[in-house]
Amino acid sequence: MIDNFGDAGVTYRLVRNLIIELSGVRIRLFTNGLKAFSELNGDIDSCSKSQSIGGAEYYSYEVIDEEFLRKYPPAELVIEAFACNIPQLYYQTALNSECLIINIDHLSAEKWIEGIHLKESLTGAKAKKFFFMPGFTLNSGGLILDRIHSVSEKKQFRKDLCRFFKLDGDALIGTVFTYEHDFSGLISDIFTYGKKTELIIFGEKSRSSFEPLLMNFGFDRMGNRFSKKNMTVIFAGFILQENYDLLLKAADFNFVRGEDSWARACLSGRPFIWHSYFQKDNYQLVKVKAFNDLLKSYYADTELFGKLSEYQTVFNDRSDGVKDLPFSFFLENLEPISSSNEDMSEFLFKNCNLINNLLFFADSL
Repeated sequence: MIDNFGDAGVTYRLVRNLIIELSGVRIRLFTNGLKAFSELNGDIDSCSKSQSIGGAEYYSYEVIDEEFLRKYPPAELVIEAFACNIPQLYYQTALNSECLIINIDHLSAEKWIEGIHLKESLTGAKAKKFFFMPGFTLNSGGLILDRIHSVSEKKQFRKDLCRFFKLDGDALIGTVFTYEHDFSGLISDIFTYGKKTELIIFGEKSRSSFEPLLMNFGFDRMGNRFSKKNMTVIFAGFILQENYDLLLKAADFNFVRGEDSWARACLSGRPFIWHSYFQKDNYQLVKVKAFNDLLKSYYADTELFGKLSEYQTVFNDRSDGVKDLPFSFFLENLEPISSSNEDMSEFLFKNCNLINNLLFFADSL
């Protein structure tokens, strides 16, 4: 089941990469959220219950009935994304066949996932089922990787970015794609920092967070573009997944959220702050601490890491009355933060290829 763009983004990315690795193999994606996929790829028709796009077949859950399963029985490999509760008729049919079911779970930096990764979930039927845990370490499932780009390519991305959004190439460029948050401190800190800064805002939650603040701070507006002093804010529409990936690599810093954009930020090597999905009793702070602990090994400057870790923790704390710490340390240290994040990116590309890990495991059974 797909109930947000993050889940759709990861699943769509998985399909795209499997098409590349498994040339000639038929890949079918079943979802209750074709609307989300149509935003990621404009060729996907959210009103069509079945369609073939870009080498994959996309189906609405509604097509699954006994007649459909007689024509298209479950594949040898069935991937259950995020414990999505496969429709019962399809699941029972799969269990009674000799197929392999792999549940790819949510991305996490928590250490406990290594103990679950590749463990079998007994089905009591013919089919075998295993847990597959994406992560950032050798003992996890890894990440769906991007293509590695050269320095010259990244420079071209930035030129294209500035041309598309009508930006000043000499300004700091940041992107914001978060959940609801009070960004008043960020705006004040950018004013105080003084360097010309241009922010590109994505998503309704980020936009609704900024809109009242821009009015309160007295920004001048021209369409979806707001300006005051050394700061420009641009409300951007939805862009293709591939273009957003390139944007993260071209920007000077990024605020990202959830899972898919978080993974892309880690691979980009650029400075970023992660905004975790809110969980009951502020449990997301456990996930943020786990990620901070992971980041620590890439930072030789312990003082800088301490500030980054503290800022990211406070940024994710949804307790009443909590205010962000000053962001100036981040703006003043973009180069060393980028250097450390590039080390993390290099490790991930060398050691954490989810697609390779997944296919190797499936072939071994």
